[in-house]
Amino acid sequence: MTTISDPDELVAAAEPLLLDKEKSRFRLAVAVCVGLTLFALLNATAAVYLYRGINDLRAIEARLEDLGQFEQRMSARLDTVNNGFQSRFEALDDRLRASFGEVNATIARQAPDMSENHGGDMPRVVELPSPAEDTAAVASAADDQPAVEEMPRVTRRRPAPAVPPAPSSNYQRSVSPEGKVTYHKIN
Repeated sequence: MTTISDPDELVAAAEPLLLDKEKSRFRLAVAVCVGLTLFALLNATAAVYLYRGINDLRAIEARLEDLGQFEQRMSARLDTVNNGFQSRFEALDDRLRASFGEVNATIARQAPDMSENHGGDMPRVVELPSPAEDTAAVASAADDQPAVEEMPRVTRRRPAPAVPPAPSSNYQRSVSPEGKVTYHKIN
């Protein structure tokens, strides 16, 4: 037996309903709830990390304040040490100036003696005390005794000034019998 049916009804009966109104609303509600739950978890995690970060920043700020106080203490101590060194250097400077004044006075007293041999071809002769006599002079100066006039005179020669090096390796140095240094170019 053969039955004839309408072809439109067969297509509708073969395909299930994909977008049922009740099921689609339920799926949409579930998707929105899952998304909101994930967003809430993300916000809670961010809040925990933010709270920890704020606590770490507060701890660092407290340590920085301690560091500022430490810096002030160190600056005060360095100023104290600097003032101590500065006062010692000033005292040393005063002693050196006094010593140089004494040396200048001694040289001024001996200047007429040295002016006899000034100029000419003869080397300049300066009389200086020996090192042993220098220590005796220092000891006697401590007793405020004028030991400079009492010391015997010792004659010493000054060493010749240092000769500058040759300008380059293309020059040869020669010294004349008079002690004059000249440079000759090598070809």
